[in-house]
Amino acid sequence: MPAITLRRFLRLFAVSALAGVAAMVALPHDKFLRYQALNDGSAPTAYWIYERIHDDATPIDVAFIGTSRTGMSVHSRRLEDELQRRGVTAKAVNLYLVKTGVNLQYVVARELLEARTIKLLVVEIDEREDRKPHPDFIYLADTSDILAAPLLVNLNYLSDIARLPGRQAGLFIETQMRRSGLQAPGAFPPPYEGPNLDHGQFLTTLDGVKHDRRVVHTEAQMAALRAAEDAAITPPLLPASMSDVEFRLSRYYMVRILDIAAAHGVRVVFLYTPRYGGPNQPQPYLQYAARADLINPWSQLQDYRLWSDVTHVNWDGAQRLTDYVAQALADRTELR
Repeated sequence: MPAITLRRFLRLFAVSALAGVAAMVALPHDKFLRYQALNDGSAPTAYWIYERIHDDATPIDVAFIGTSRTGMSVHSRRLEDELQRRGVTAKAVNLYLVKTGVNLQYVVARELLEARTIKLLVVEIDEREDRKPHPDFIYLADTSDILAAPLLVNLNYLSDIARLPGRQAGLFIETQMRRSGLQAPGAFPPPYEGPNLDHGQFLTTLDGVKHDRRVVHTEAQMAALRAAEDAAITPPLLPASMSDVEFRLSRYYMVRILDIAAAHGVRVVFLYTPRYGGPNQPQPYLQYAARADLINPWSQLQDYRLWSDVTHVNWDGAQRLTDYVAQALADRTELR
């Protein structure tokens, strides 16, 4: 084959391949299938989050966004009752997802704010910042989120881009199958559990097992757990002057959460969810203090008997934290 012909063939092949990938990325699908795909076996919340936002007409006045720290700490039904006792009628939701990664919390916050009118968004903040993206960002994020995600210090960017065409094609096929009544046995989501899905008291995993969260450890056991957690923490790797580089991803998405809330006229308040024996103030909050207030229940959680492990309170701790948050919210004006 003459060289010029080969070059044309390779150029045509490359253009055709790119066009094919672009077509796959653009395939339409039912977004709910993304959320169903992320039903974590240990804490299935994703499918419920989508249905609560889009299919349940029950109002949402205050929404909590965060990780399992928030999920195990804030009991939304108890919060509503405690607010009512203080003269405030409001409906609360706990839209948490397991694992850390502010980029996925942004996806949930935007899904909520673009679909519903709420009064207050409560965002989890911890004692240290994440370097890494959430490993499940590829499941829930819109195509535009994945393509436009920051590349710098984003360890998952290239893998997310590589997985995107396959994700889109799989969701498109599943959407068509469901519309034709051909979904596979066992492909149905768990039954919707109503306007409040709370895991502070107990947690039912996808295998149907109910896990009671009233576990209590001795002080010595909690000290050992804390020591093991401390040993596993990676301190900052770059000088303080380069923290904006090291923690760029979490800061980028936290600012996006604040910006999209402001664009929808929604106030944001941060909720500090400390670890056992952690600092009394969340240092990462300082960079956002000018934009949002902080609810800090640290003083209420210093008893070792309130913890199921180093980063999650037990049911007694959840009740204490929820009641503290209820009082803090009742003292504000957004819910009145």
